[in-house]
Amino acid sequence: MSLTQVLLAILVAVAIWAVAELAITIRKARQSIDEVTTTANDRLEELQPIIAKADGMVDDLQPSMKQVEPIVEGARDAVDKANASLERVNGILGDVSQVSGTAAGATEAVSAGVQKVAAGAATAGARLASALTGSKAPKKALSEAKGEESTPEPEETVEPAHASGYVTYPGVQEKAETAEDSENK
Repeated sequence: MSLTQVLLAILVAVAIWAVAELAITIRKARQSIDEVTTTANDRLEELQPIIAKADGMVDDLQPSMKQVEPIVEGARDAVDKANASLERVNGILGDVSQVSGTAAGATEAVSAGVQKVAAGAATAGARLASALTGSKAPKKALSEAKGEESTPEPEETVEPAHASGYVTYPGVQEKAETAEDSENK
């Protein structure tokens, strides 16, 4: 046996081995493809009822979708009407504001007139009282009657309660503090 025959025999053996490996690989690939195909078909069969239900829902929604547009139009009209009503209300409120301002001015004018009349009556009363009693009318009564401001007498101040958040008056506050002190003892 010559060297070429040995090499040819090795080459034939390698070729047979390569063809066998190729056949084994193709067989495994075919099995994997069959498994994937079977699994995909099973999943598609499971999806068929879901797809049929989805188609039915879409068919059921078609009439509803046709009704949505008129509802949206109605809502748009309602919003437009509400805006127009709000504009009218704003105009009415502006008129009411003007009338309120005019009424406030009239009230102030009437109050000033009433104060002057009251001051005149007080002055007349003070003078009449001094004429009847024969003594001088007190300056305070005459100045108040004429509408002059006198020095105000100090008023009691209202102090807020320390932690309660309520307004309490000095006499009441002292009584409360005395009561708390007696309870704590």
